[in-house]
Amino acid sequence: MEIYNKENKGFIEVWLTNEEQKIYDRNELTERLLSDVSNKKCKVVFFLSGNDDLYSCTEGLLLRNISCS
Repeated sequence: MEIYNKENKGFIEVWLTNEEQKIYDRNELTERLLSDVSNKKCKVVFFLSGNDDLYSCTEGLLLRNISCS
């Protein structure tokens, strides 16, 4: 797990692997992180690892963006 406090920008980033997603309750983690911030409008943003093949997903995204331009 990686946590980046960007409270000055209004959010906290939390990066979770697939294994960590099974271990941690995001609601509980959000409450714990927000209890320590002074900015009460601060949000917690989760970035979650996926299960699909990175190469094929990236290829599909690039091809879609090329066809839209």
